[in-house]
Amino acid sequence: MKRRKFLQTMGVGATAVGSGCLGGGGEVVVSVQQDVRINPHEAWIKEEIPDVSDPGGELQYIVKADIPFNVYFFTDREQFEQYDTYIKGREPNQTPPGNPEFSQTAVQPEGSDIYEASTDDGGARESLDEPGPYFFAVDHSNYRMETRVDDYDDPLKAFVDLTVIRNKLPF
Repeated sequence: MKRRKFLQTMGVGATAVGSGCLGGGGEVVVSVQQDVRINPHEAWIKEEIPDVSDPGGELQYIVKADIPFNVYFFTDREQFEQYDTYIKGREPNQTPPGNPEFSQTAVQPEGSDIYEASTDDGGARESLDEPGPYFFAVDHSNYRMETRVDDYDDPLKAFVDLTVIRNKLPF
């Protein structure tokens, strides 16, 4: 009987840890793990990610797909609005690249047939100290001409694993 009660208590504790607080002293404010389908010249966008810059935060992501794509992470609303204008089929005044630490073109690791974009070290946490809100986009368009969709005119099927963590002040 004691063993059953212990296992039930441990299960509840593990659920609480996985649903918002991390052992590293942070609180998960965004957690996405899903398959997405993106038509050519469009994007999957996670908008208005909360500001985690005070007292500091972290970002980690891995996106995988069978054809090339780009990831853009915007830490500036005006830059995101330029990107959003392009995705909606209009001509923006500029085509900003997003935050250079986190925005990238997916690469195909040697010996793999999958394209991948991630934070450093295969999706490890990275400090996110710039003020938000933030905007995360998996891009399947010709934005900035970094990946030519015309070469891959099929929908992009990708798996997105995105986590944003707000660090808590030490007690």
